[in-house]
Amino acid sequence: MIKHKNIVFLTIITLVVLSTYCYAIDSNITLEYAKENQLVLDNYPEIGCKAVYIAEPTSGKIIYEKNAHEKMYPASTTKILTALVVMENCDLNEKTTVSQHALDLVPDGYTNAKLLAGEELDIKTLLYCLLIPSANEAANVLAEYVGGDIDTFVKMCNDRANELGCEILHFTSPNGIHDENHYCSAYDLYLIAKECCKHDIFNEIVKTEKFTLPATNKYSNTDRELKSTNEMIRSDKKYYYENCTGIKTGHTSQAGECFVGSSLKDGLELISVVMGGREDNGKGMNERFYDTKQLMEFTYDNYSMIEIVNYGDVVETIEVEKATSDTASLDLIVDNTISTIVPNSINKEDIKTTITLDEGIVAPIEQNQVLGSISYDVDGLVYSTNLIASHAVEKQPYWLYNLVAIITILFMMVFLLKKNKKSKKKR
Repeated sequence: MIKHKNIVFLTIITLVVLSTYCYAIDSNITLEYAKENQLVLDNYPEIGCKAVYIAEPTSGKIIYEKNAHEKMYPASTTKILTALVVMENCDLNEKTTVSQHALDLVPDGYTNAKLLAGEELDIKTLLYCLLIPSANEAANVLAEYVGGDIDTFVKMCNDRANELGCEILHFTSPNGIHDENHYCSAYDLYLIAKECCKHDIFNEIVKTEKFTLPATNKYSNTDRELKSTNEMIRSDKKYYYENCTGIKTGHTSQAGECFVGSSLKDGLELISVVMGGREDNGKGMNERFYDTKQLMEFTYDNYSMIEIVNYGDVVETIEVEKATSDTASLDLIVDNTISTIVPNSINKEDIKTTITLDEGIVAPIEQNQVLGSISYDVDGLVYSTNLIASHAVEKQPYWLYNLVAIITILFMMVFLLKKNKKSKKKR
């Protein structure tokens, strides 16, 4: 019973940590996100997949989640972590040789790119094989090259996932061939995809509809055409969605239909994960694609990206002490442009602004010197950035400052003397 209570306590703490966090999104911008403070919409679509997570990756704002932190089988969506570790650990122009061992590890019935033992291919081409048709032997070849052997590479993958903050991920292969001990959560896959999307080559590959393998030392023809398993980017398929930009499908009988997706419309980028879907959701549609499109369209119908403030915008004007008369009036300007995702029902006027100035602001001041901060609170997101000086502020010369002080003192003395004389006359 005590053990059970400890598990419940740890679960509650984990959910609190996950719902509120603070991080830097730019060298001079910090962001706090508290999901519990954002507006809850009442028209979410009905979603059939067992586990779901969709968010705007820059802010981390969660649009919708369902069982997002539960243990699931990822199938071939595993390969996005394989791609990440490969991209981070070698030059994509390097070449390697396909081993017979890498081919033999793929069970019958699993997808391959018809690679041949002894075939020499560069890493970039192997990434195309990995991510477009989801070739399982390509995953093994890459793992052997980067890790030296597959077990070492898998450890590299698990270590990297841990660095990214993945909560339960444990992989046993680079390709996702089913294993009871190979699992993760929808949230884990989101974190990996978010990191992958920082690589231009990854974004290029995952939006590619088809790719033809070049001739090699073992195969002289150029007839090995690879087609993407992601039907949301293929214009010849019924699931085509013009805003979709990737990423990776997965399927085994145990995992069900899985899909890590990305999209972009009107400056609003999304990363989505659906797991445990059905091949037919009762409407004649593959659930992974149907649910993903529903979620993306819902988001674009109900949310927008807006600019809260632009770099250089004046937010306050102050008079600086001990400054020359021509530089004393100082505009405080914003150090960064800040954009964010908001529900369409929220306007700029609804954003709460808080200004905090440094104490004892006196001349001299350099241009762009930080003099305080400003925060913008909107729908669970609090952005903070610096307020800086719009121009240099010069200090009054020492003699002039003293002269002003002396004149002020003399003026006060004269005033007091006059007042004293008047007082005597009255008596």
